[in-house]
Amino acid sequence: MNYFKEKINMSMLVAFLLPALIVSCNKEKYQGDDSQLVITPLERPKGISTGMAVTKVIGASGGTLQSADGSMHIVVPAGALNTNTTITIEPITNTNIAGIGNAFRLTPHGKIFSKPVTITWSWAPHTDSVGLLQTLGLAYQMDGGIWRFTGADSFDANNKTVSFNTSHFSDWSLMNRISLSPYKADIEAGAKQTINALIFTEVGWDNLLVPLVNDPDGPYNEPGYPVGIPAPLPDRFIKSWKLTGVGSVTEISKQSVKYQSPASVNGTTSALVTLELNAPLPGTFLLLSSITIMGDGWIELSINGGVPLRFPASPVVKMGAQYILSNPEDEGGGHFLLTWNGDLGSHAFDLEATGTRFHFLTGINEGYNSMYIPGANMPPQASEGIVNITKLGSGKAEGAFNISNVGVGDKFKPEATAQGKFSARLFIP
Repeated sequence: MNYFKEKINMSMLVAFLLPALIVSCNKEKYQGDDSQLVITPLERPKGISTGMAVTKVIGASGGTLQSADGSMHIVVPAGALNTNTTITIEPITNTNIAGIGNAFRLTPHGKIFSKPVTITWSWAPHTDSVGLLQTLGLAYQMDGGIWRFTGADSFDANNKTVSFNTSHFSDWSLMNRISLSPYKADIEAGAKQTINALIFTEVGWDNLLVPLVNDPDGPYNEPGYPVGIPAPLPDRFIKSWKLTGVGSVTEISKQSVKYQSPASVNGTTSALVTLELNAPLPGTFLLLSSITIMGDGWIELSINGGVPLRFPASPVVKMGAQYILSNPEDEGGGHFLLTWNGDLGSHAFDLEATGTRFHFLTGINEGYNSMYIPGANMPPQASEGIVNITKLGSGKAEGAFNISNVGVGDKFKPEATAQGKFSARLFIP
């Protein structure tokens, strides 16, 4: 897992009001000191294989190769290779602390091409982790273990891809160079959240946005900056903070603000904290932090790994040894019911009327149940999965659930999965 997911769980949102890159004659000039920011490069371990490697022999006439998941595409132009060469793309764990998703190992490692090879990377599977597109780019791991951010030579906002032309193969990663931390957060009504503007590399005024200016003295004669532990974004790049939605924001420093949510919220609501950047190019460049404020009770449900749907929850009621969670007036598009028999901890699904059950009914003979029929003339089986209760007391119940082989409709065919979490008031008669 990368640093963003494990430590910060952050990112930003892209905003374009003018064409992405303007010719250099339109650049603003910064007269200040670009040497104030110091990032100590961080050595990181090599990634470990996470899936199937794809190989192809490519010769002097050039060719293309695509990763097994389709997210990376390589174009080797004619004349880049002198002899037939086995090219490999292998998914690996991403050890870049600012990385997004899997990394990829491209071999032969260190291969120097006679002409640049184009790496095109899709960030569509990681939309919720991608930040300002003009500071999204590629990085490779150098021989000493330090990652180096090279940026991108082009990006396609419609197809959600970035591309970089490289003269060599290494371990490569997508990464956000700057971000707000956190990019997304769920907080309770009345709670506070600190939001910081961070950068993971050193930066010069003219090199804030991609494509980066080439460094003729750098490794492989490519642009780039070593990646290190993040530091506050320099003052010169910060223009103004803004809040859209409920709550209030107080400035802690130029790089940090504190968001205060309302004292009470009916159901759930949201707020957006925006940082507008000063940049070397004309245009509006925004970093965003999305805050969800959770009120008295809510349920979040995803079917088959889809986008989670959040809707209000009625109070959890205890009847005997069983706890019952539902949604008022079928809000969320269906009748939700989750029950579990027992207190804190994990509870497996069963077929008992007073046991651990789930359903989300969207119509007559339509919906999803925590039981399935494996085949013709076979008895029903409880779906695999658990309800994990993490809080049950002081007037509140919280937990999460993950279910496989969810039965669909009145035939109870095991054709779905369900995942979710909840936070609700607790009522014990």
